[in-house]
Amino acid sequence: MRKIFGKMLLVVAILAILVTAFAGCSSDSNRENEILIGVLVPTSGSEAYYGKDMYQSYQLACDEINANGGVMGKTLVLYQADDGCNADMASQATAKIIAKKPDFIVGGYCSNATIPAMQQFYDANLLMLVSAANSTEITKLDLNQTFMLNSPGTHAAVTLIDLCKSLGTKKVALIHQGDAYTKDLSDICAKELPENGIEIATVQVMEKGSPDVSAIVTAIRNSDADFVYWCGYHADGSNVIKQLRQGGYTGEIAVGDGSASVDLITACGEAGEGVYVTSPPYVEFAEGGETFIADYSAKFGVTPGTYATLCYDTIYVLKTAIESTGSTDFEGVRDAVQNIEYSGLSGLIKFTENRELEVSNFIILQIENGAFKLVTL
Repeated sequence: MRKIFGKMLLVVAILAILVTAFAGCSSDSNRENEILIGVLVPTSGSEAYYGKDMYQSYQLACDEINANGGVMGKTLVLYQADDGCNADMASQATAKIIAKKPDFIVGGYCSNATIPAMQQFYDANLLMLVSAANSTEITKLDLNQTFMLNSPGTHAAVTLIDLCKSLGTKKVALIHQGDAYTKDLSDICAKELPENGIEIATVQVMEKGSPDVSAIVTAIRNSDADFVYWCGYHADGSNVIKQLRQGGYTGEIAVGDGSASVDLITACGEAGEGVYVTSPPYVEFAEGGETFIADYSAKFGVTPGTYATLCYDTIYVLKTAIESTGSTDFEGVRDAVQNIEYSGLSGLIKFTENRELEVSNFIILQIENGAFKLVTL
C-alpha cells in the first residue's frame, strides 16, 4: 500500500512539474508576440473617474492598433494597477507592475502618486509616458526616461494670464490643497501673475475633503480679489465654488485642469455658471473629436473625459517611437520619444530637453447653460 501511495505521489509530482513547464513555455511564447504596457492610474477613491477614463482611452487606442496588425506584428497588452492617488498605494501598485516585467509604462494622474512611482520605474529601467499629471516637480527630478504629455503648470499660468488680461482682472486669489500638483500650480501662478501686472490678493490652503470653507471665503472677500483661481481637484472644487457664491463673492472664478470635468458642472449646479477652466485639450473641441467620441461611447457606453485625448495619443506616441526604432529597445525608444513630432487629437506632441511639452495644449472653457463651451480670446 505504501509503495502504491508513493508511486501516486511521484506521478502527481511529475504532472505538476509538466504543467508548470508547459505553462511557462506558453507564457514565454505569448510574451514574444506581445508588448506589455503597465498602466498606473487611480481606480479607487475620489479621482477614480479620471483613472477609469484614462485606462479606457488607452484600451481604445490599443484595440485599434491591434485590429490593424499591432506594432511590428506584436499585440499591445495592458496591465493596470490602482495608485489611488496616494503615494503609499502608488508604491505598492508600481511594485506589482514591475513584477509583471512590462516593456513600457503609461499613466500618472495625481502628481503626488506619480512622482514616487517614477523613481521606481527609473530604477527598473522602464520608459514612462505620463499622460495627465503635470507638476513641474516631475521634470525637476530629471529622470531621462519620463516624459510628460500634459502641459505643465507653467503653461497653465500663461493661459490664466491671458484670460485675466482679457477680463481686466486686477487681483487674483489662489486656492490650493498642499499637494504636489495643486501647490505647484499655485506657486507658479503666484510668481508669474505679478510679473505680468496682476496682483496676488491672497493664497489660501484648503484641506482635502473639508466640508466648510467659510474661513477661506471670508479671507477672499476681505482681500478684494476680483478673480479666484482654484488649483485643486474637482471633488472639492464644486464645494468651494458653491460656498463662494453662497458667501456673496461675485467676482470671476476659474479652475485648473484638475477640475476640468463634467462632474464639476453637475456638482456645482447653478453656482457653476460662468466658471472658467484652464483645460487640457478637451475631446469635444478637438479636430477628429466626433469620431473618437462615437468610437469611445460605442465601446464603453459612456462619453470620454478630460484626459481622453492625451491618453489616446500616449499609446500612438509609443507606437510611433517603437516603429521608428524598429524594436522595443529601451534606449532606442526613449531617444525616439525625445525627438518625436507627433500630431494627434491633443495637438502637437514635441518635447523640450527636460521632457515637457514644447507647445502648450491648454485651452479655455467656460460653463454655460450646464455645458462647457470653448472660449476664444
